[in-house]
Amino acid sequence: MDSIFIARQPVVTDSKELFAHELLFRDFTDKLDIAVEQNVQDDLYATSRVAVNALNQFGINRLVGDKDAFINADERFISGDFITMLPKERFVIEILEDVKMDHRLVSRIEELRNRGYRFAIDDVIFDEDFFKRYESILPLVEIIKIDIRENEVDNVKYMIERLEDHGHLLFLAEKVESMQEFRQYKDAGCTLFQGYFFAKPEVSEKRSLDPSMQTLFELTGLLANDSSTPGEIAAAFEGAPDLALQLLQFLNSSHFAFKNPIKSISHATMMIGKSDLLTWLYMLAYANGNLSKIESSPLISLAGFRSKFMRKISKLHADTKELQDMAAFTGTLSLADSLFEMPMNDILNEIEVDESIRSARLEKSGILSDYLEIAKSIERADFKECIKRALQIGLDITELESSVLESY
Repeated sequence: MDSIFIARQPVVTDSKELFAHELLFRDFTDKLDIAVEQNVQDDLYATSRVAVNALNQFGINRLVGDKDAFINADERFISGDFITMLPKERFVIEILEDVKMDHRLVSRIEELRNRGYRFAIDDVIFDEDFFKRYESILPLVEIIKIDIRENEVDNVKYMIERLEDHGHLLFLAEKVESMQEFRQYKDAGCTLFQGYFFAKPEVSEKRSLDPSMQTLFELTGLLANDSSTPGEIAAAFEGAPDLALQLLQFLNSSHFAFKNPIKSISHATMMIGKSDLLTWLYMLAYANGNLSKIESSPLISLAGFRSKFMRKISKLHADTKELQDMAAFTGTLSLADSLFEMPMNDILNEIEVDESIRSARLEKSGILSDYLEIAKSIERADFKECIKRALQIGLDITELESSVLESY
């Protein structure tokens, strides 16, 4: 039996807010030593499986929320009937770089564009053949995806300037892995970005958590204490009414399916449990009290995925409830250095965490570190590494596969 994985990779704006997700597919045999990324073999098969799984099995809203989904497509998918099963208001069709442009395909893209389908050109290389290959469809596409590993930034700037007559085009720099690259390609004219530059902290000076965040961390310390009672937690929030109001507003949002609105912190603790309340308090801290930022930050989205996924694989590993809570908490904390722009060691010196969590984050040791590395491999769509690590610690691959999708 084959294992099927879908991953999503964020596309962000030049203000580092979440814009969309690209859905990526890999199919593996059970035998790791012959695992093959099948999308290289058959693009039509890969795209069809992404679409079927995204729409029929998992649900597009679960995978990407209210954002758009980017999906790769070859000429057969574009020319055939399969493309019509995609809701055009939710998908951006990426025309793969090896697609041969001929009159028939251009006519098909024009037909679909007139019906409301949206297109991007994937992995563009700005060389002498660019206009020869794509000039006929430039009025029909919305986004040009630029592989920065295959293009020099000065040439990208030059080509974007040459394309200014096509004022509708957006330029997306992909494989951006550092803040320097982000700034360079932003200056060159790109307004969308793909890569994990935003997940890597850029710390230039020693900082401390601001007072309001320090208060919130003190409250989460109380929540993390197994001996604390709902009454004690509610009393602690009386000293920080602004945080209590924001938290209750968030808990009463559409993210939760409670039959009745949450009316108090004590009520919230009883309804969702201290562990989940602890996680969402950290999310609020990440957003600096700005609830709308929780929806727009790719870092918060990643932290949320890691928390859910690490709890699930800890459960698959038959860990105790306590270790499952710690796994989720480790996932939540894993991007704190990027979100707060301060070293992880400094953050962990300001809050009390279990030594195994500290070891996972600072020394990359222990089972919690293994869980975190599996989550990171999923985010990079490095499924071969994911399967390798999962097998090393004895996880069932089939169950792991479903856990990924349940965590989005």
